[in-house]
Amino acid sequence: MVRARGGRFAGRSAPRAPPIAFARKARVVAHVKNPSQYTYSRLVKMARSKRRRTCYKGPSSTSAIKTLSRDMLIEVVAIVASHSFIDLHAIKMCCKDFIDATEDSSIWRKVSLDTFPLILWLSNDKVSSFLNRCKEYGNMESLYREGLLKYFGYPNGKIDGLEILKVVAQKGHKEAKYACGMISLCSEDEDMRNQGLEHMRSLRKFKCVVGSRHKVKQLLGSIWKNNGMLKRNQNPLCNSKTTCKGWRVKTGRWALIDDDDDDDDDIGLCEYCRWDHELEVFYRLFNVH
Repeated sequence: MVRARGGRFAGRSAPRAPPIAFARKARVVAHVKNPSQYTYSRLVKMARSKRRRTCYKGPSSTSAIKTLSRDMLIEVVAIVASHSFIDLHAIKMCCKDFIDATEDSSIWRKVSLDTFPLILWLSNDKVSSFLNRCKEYGNMESLYREGLLKYFGYPNGKIDGLEILKVVAQKGHKEAKYACGMISLCSEDEDMRNQGLEHMRSLRKFKCVVGSRHKVKQLLGSIWKNNGMLKRNQNPLCNSKTTCKGWRVKTGRWALIDDDDDDDDDIGLCEYCRWDHELEVFYRLFNVH
């Protein structure tokens, strides 16, 4: 390999960091009492900090993995898998122990699918096989995507699709809660609207409304527009038109609230006005006629 002027490699990009880096991270995680309580970025920072304090050598770092119990290995891999499929693929290159751990069913249930499109426009047997296996093991993200596709992609699949979304939402999937909440608030059925309110209140409690909306929009924007599948209840959630301040801040088209930390009273909205606000923009965004 020829080294070009300025320290760059001629004819090819610089090589990636060796997979032994993941072994170092795993060794650090092994000394954490409850690694699942930490975010992935926090574990990475802990690993980097420990690497600066201690000089690791390749063979000893890899062999240290063998001191971990299988349950610990699976927990480490599950944390990695839930944040990045790319990192999951890389960690399998560390050693055979990690490869064996990735075969555990709990890994397939948690692996992130963020790097995969909702629809595979180009046939790829390996990707299809991977996604099918995720579905077989009950991966929440896989089931969520199936529910969205059935509800919005197939005219006769609306009921089945909504039922799948409800199941995934009940298990805590944030984007499923948002989609299910918005669909339910569009319903003419009051019980369904109440269920929708419960979903949205849950997301608001944990400040996840805006983030969930952005992810749903990003995933479904290409197939949702102009299909007219979502029929909206024209009766607003807030019926206090003469007394509620929220009606007085409505000027022209509704503006989208884009801050989970806001206070309804500060911006002149009651709770019901807030969800009318969210629902109006959601409906117009994905049902343009």
